[in-house]
Amino acid sequence: MRLAKAVTVLALTAGSLAGAAVAALPNRPPMHDGTLSVRDARAAIMLKMRGSIIGRLAKGTLVVTDPGDDATVIVRGWAGVQYQNEQTTVYTGKAIRFRIADDRRVTVKISGKGMNFSAVGRGDGWMDGWGDPREGIFFDGAYSLNDVDYASLPNERMRFDLAAPVGP
Repeated sequence: MRLAKAVTVLALTAGSLAGAAVAALPNRPPMHDGTLSVRDARAAIMLKMRGSIIGRLAKGTLVVTDPGDDATVIVRGWAGVQYQNEQTTVYTGKAIRFRIADDRRVTVKISGKGMNFSAVGRGDGWMDGWGDPREGIFFDGAYSLNDVDYASLPNERMRFDLAAPVGP
C-alpha cells in the first residue's frame, strides 16, 4: 500500500514538473512556409532555403549546392552537367525541368530565359531581372513573393526573405 502511494505521489510530481516546463516555453507562433512563384522570367535568381522547388527553364543554367543526403534532386533535359565539387552540380541546356526538395538548407541558383518555377519553404535569396529598355527588353518576367500579387521582376538585384506573411 505504501509503495502504491509513493508511486502515485511520484507520478503526480512528474506531471506537475512537465506542465511547468511546457508553461515556461516562450509563446511563439509556429513557423510557416513562404512562397515564391516566377513566371516567364529572363533573370538570375538565387534561393537559400529549406523546402522544395519545382519548375522549368527554357534555356540557361541551374546550380544546386549543398543538398543533404536525403534530398530529392531531379533534373531532366539538361545538355551538360558539371560537378564542381562534392556539393555543387551545374546543369546547362535547353528545356531543363527540375524538382528539388530538402529538409536541410540547400542553395539553388537559376539563370536564363523562359524561367517558370514555384518554391515553398523558408529561407532567403535574391533576384535580378534582365530587362533593358535600351535593348528593347521591356518585360523580364513576373514574380509573386509570400502571397503578394504578381509584379515585374526588379532590374537591379533585390534581396528577399522567403517566409509566411505576418498576419493578425
